[in-house]
Order: sequence, then structure tokens, then C-alpha cells
Amino acid sequence: MDVGWVAVLRVVVEVSGALTTGGLLVALFLAPVMHNGALSGAGVASLRSAACAAGVWTGGLAALSAGGVTSWTGPTSAGCAFLVAVGCACVRRWSPTAALVAPAGVALLLPLVDAPVLAGAQGDLVGAALVWMVLAPAVWAGALFWVLLGLRRGHDVVFRRHGSLVRTCWLSAAAAGAVLALAREAVPLALTVAAIALMGLGGLAVLVRRRAQRADIRSTDAVLVRSLFAQAVLLVVLIVAVGRVARFPVSPVNGPLEAAAGYSLPGPLDWQQLLATWRPDLLLGPVALLAATAYVAGVRRLGRAGRPWPAGRTAAWMTGCALVLLATSSGVGAYAPAVFSVHMVLHMVLNMIAPLALVLGAPVTLALRALPAAPADRPAGPHEWLLATVGSPFARALAHPVLAASLFAGSYYLLYLTDLFEVVIAEHWSRTVLNAAILAIGYQFCWLVVGPDAAPRRLPHLGRLGLGFAVMPFHVLFAIIILSLPTAVAGGFYESLDLVWSPDLLADQRRAGLLSLVLGEVVLVVTQVVLLVQWHRHDQFAAFRADPLDEDATAYRDLLETLERNRRPAPPFGQDRTDT
Repeated sequence: MDVGWVAVLRVVVEVSGALTTGGLLVALFLAPVMHNGALSGAGVASLRSAACAAGVWTGGLAALSAGGVTSWTGPTSAGCAFLVAVGCACVRRWSPTAALVAPAGVALLLPLVDAPVLAGAQGDLVGAALVWMVLAPAVWAGALFWVLLGLRRGHDVVFRRHGSLVRTCWLSAAAAGAVLALAREAVPLALTVAAIALMGLGGLAVLVRRRAQRADIRSTDAVLVRSLFAQAVLLVVLIVAVGRVARFPVSPVNGPLEAAAGYSLPGPLDWQQLLATWRPDLLLGPVALLAATAYVAGVRRLGRAGRPWPAGRTAAWMTGCALVLLATSSGVGAYAPAVFSVHMVLHMVLNMIAPLALVLGAPVTLALRALPAAPADRPAGPHEWLLATVGSPFARALAHPVLAASLFAGSYYLLYLTDLFEVVIAEHWSRTVLNAAILAIGYQFCWLVVGPDAAPRRLPHLGRLGLGFAVMPFHVLFAIIILSLPTAVAGGFYESLDLVWSPDLLADQRRAGLLSLVLGEVVLVVTQVVLLVQWHRHDQFAAFRADPLDEDATAYRDLLETLERNRRPAPPFGQDRTDT
């Protein structure tokens, strides 16, 4: 395909992808949502326009794929974009619209897999920064387009909710741009253009905010509208510049390990190196920090309202977030791509230890108590969105015990006893996806067994105890298989790293099997103990429920109210006004 046509198609794909993503977000979070779950006129209008943008997006991705410009990512992205286009044209309710965010995100980010810059030095940091640099301008630009349409149609609510989104996107893009600049020895022209556009966007955002505070939005103040259009132009420039950044020439690498992981290690693995080596994970690390910050904000809001929250739950959540951060950004995360036993420690922490601590923090219960319910005469807000998510068919499917046990126990066999692990471990982006997947699978299982949060379906305590015991033999058997395998798991990959200090692969694998056995069984036993304590508290609830000053009793009463509400037929979206 001609180079000029490729450049045009890339611009079309990047802009149409941003418009599609923005249209979805406007329908979900910016436009008013009715209390019966139906989208408002602004939401339906944005979805219809997003369907057209997604159709253009699908065509552009398909053309790039047909021209041989992309690898397997092209057809996959085109398929996801087509699914979004069909969904936007058909759905008119909040819950199915929310389900379209996942394929839209895949179609938006999957082309980064083909980015040449990821194969060079600092590829892990550059790749993570690019994710934020793609998401933030895309969301900002797409939402801004629909905000401009909303002004024209008088949907001032959309504009007023747009301010917090702008601040979040600007900060995310600015931080990611700083990482990209620091990770490159020479700053190319595209990154300089992106930085200038980002600074201009920040100034315009302040101007728009101040002007909107003084102007009647429905009057479409001329200065305000011109500023918004200037933002749109700069955002298109930023999106195109970020696309150019992703196609930077590959930076020289120093050895196979730097080519695979994006960085070099300081030396042989020992306790000193494990404690002293840090390599920040710019995806899961910030997510853990944001989760901890949001949790503390919820606790403080309850405290200001005179509604105490158990300190133990706060400690559990903060411990879980700290474990995720340490596992992915400390020496464990740094050495995990090079040493199988360290990777197994990472897996155990993300799949068992951290999820157990996180679910005991009861984040959904906290959010439902801290987020105020929207009045009946106002559009649905975060409280109603969360209730709709917890009661959705997707959440009900995740709460099925057979699915949870199969994913939790079967994922070990699928990953390590097939060739899948050798494929996944070879790329930084696939290792990041793996880390997120094993964390989600562990959270799902612990949520069903010991989680105090409400669930669409809830097993009795005896059933949860049986579910915990059911997975233990499978985990023991897996550890025994790893201990007795005559060949190394992903041996070809580890040998290709050509590390002078590389440990004996079979000896290291036996160490990994032993760690899996000990850590896994200890955590599963602790989980059963926690469940037995919860069972005892449940049986003794009548004895302490009369004490209104007991913090645990207060939290437990709120939990039971939430569970009771979820057992009843689901009310219309947002109609249940009980403050959980």
C-alpha cells in the first residue's frame, strides 16, 4: 500500500477511534441517564453518532489489515470495532452500553502491539506511557466533540460533567509524556509537537472553565465555543503526534533480556538485589495507587458524615494495594521475566495473597455507602451506576461458583502445562495482560468465598467452605507436576536470554513448584479460617446486632441489607434509594 494512503488511513483510524470512545463515555457518564436505565436524548444521540464513527473506524482498520500494514492485531481490532458499531446502533440502555467499553478499549489499544518503539530499550516504560497517551487524548477528543454537539442541542448537563474528565485526561497525558521524554535519549519532532499541543490544551481548558462559569451555556457564548473548537483542533494534532511517537525507530538494546523485557538487570538474583532493584509498572502501579486513594476518600467522606467504617477493612484494602504495587514494581516484578521461581512468587501474590486482602476491604460496600444516591428528579449518578453493575447479567455470570473455581484452578494448568506461558512471557505487553488477568481471577474467587461485598448470587457458608476445599487438591496436584517435570517450563525462552548468571532451569523450576505449594496452601488455609470466622459472626449476629456503637455490627448490618436487596427482584435502574 502506498505510504501516503497508509498515513491518511492511520489518521482516519485514530480520529474515528477517539470519536467512538468519546461517544460511549458521553452516553455512559456525561449525559443524563433515566432511573429506569434508559439513556436520555443526549445519550442516544451520542450513541448514534458513535455508531457512524465506529463504522469508519472498522473500515480504516480493515483497509490497513488488507494492505498488510498490520499483523494479526488488524483483523482483531477491526472485529472489535465492528462489534462496537453494531452495539451502538442497537442498544438504548445503560448496562449494554457499558458492555461495549471492553471491545472499544481492545480496538483502541491493540494496534500498539505492532508499535516498533516497544521492541527497543526502555520498551516497558514507553509501552505503558503510550497506553495512557493513547487513552487520554482519545477520551478527551471524542467527548469534546459530543460536548460541542450537546451545546448546540442545549444539553448543558453534558458540558458541566465534562470538566472533571478534562482534568483527569490532561494530567494522565502530561505524566505519560514526561515518561516518554525521559525514556528517550533524543526527543523527536513528534514528541515535541505533542508536548506543545498538550501545553496549549491545558491553557485552553482553564480558559474554557473560567468562561463557562461566567457564561450562560445555552447561549453558546462565542469565546467559549471558539475555545472548544481550538481544543478540538489541538487534540487532533496531539492524537496524530502520538501515533507518530508509536512508530519511532527502535532504540538499540543491550542483549536479549533488554530486548524482551525493555531493561537490563543489575546482576545475579539474591536477596540484596531483590530488595534494592525497582522497576515501576506504569499500568498496574498507578491503578493500585488510585484505588488506595479512592478508598481513603470514601472512608473520609463517611467519617465527615458521622458514619464510622471499620479500621480493619481499611487496613486490608491498603495491604492489598501495597502488595500489588510491590509485586509489580519491586525486585519481584523486575526479575520475574528472567527467573521462573520469581515469576511464581509474583503469580502467588497477585492471584492469592493480594486478592484475599482486597476483598476483605469490601470496596463495593464502601462505595455504595459513600456515594450519595441521586434524587428522584435528577439523572442517575455513580451510586446508581455501581448498583446497575453489581446487578448486571455479567456480574451474575462472574458470581457462578463453577466458573470461579474453574478459572482459579484451571488457569495454572492452562498457562504452565501448555506452550501458552512461553508465548506470553516473551513480550512486555502480554506479561502485563497476564498480571491483570491473574489478579482479576484471584479477586473473583476470593470475592465468592470470603468477600463481604454483595453479589448477585451468594452461596451459603457451607457451600463456600466446600468451594475452598474443592480447589485445594487441584493446586497441590499442579505443584507436584511442576516439581516432577523433566523439562523446564518455557525453557527455550529462558535459554534465549543468555544470562551468564542464569540459574539451573530445572532446579529453579523445582524451587518454583515448592513455592507454589507452600504459599498456595497457606493462603488457602488462611482463606478457610477467615470464612469460618465470618460464619461464626453470622451465627452470632443476633447477639450483637442490638449494639449500635459496634463498628463491625454496623458494617455487617449494611452488608446484610445489601444482600437482601440483591435477593429480591432487581428494581428499575436507580429506583432503590436505600443508602447501602
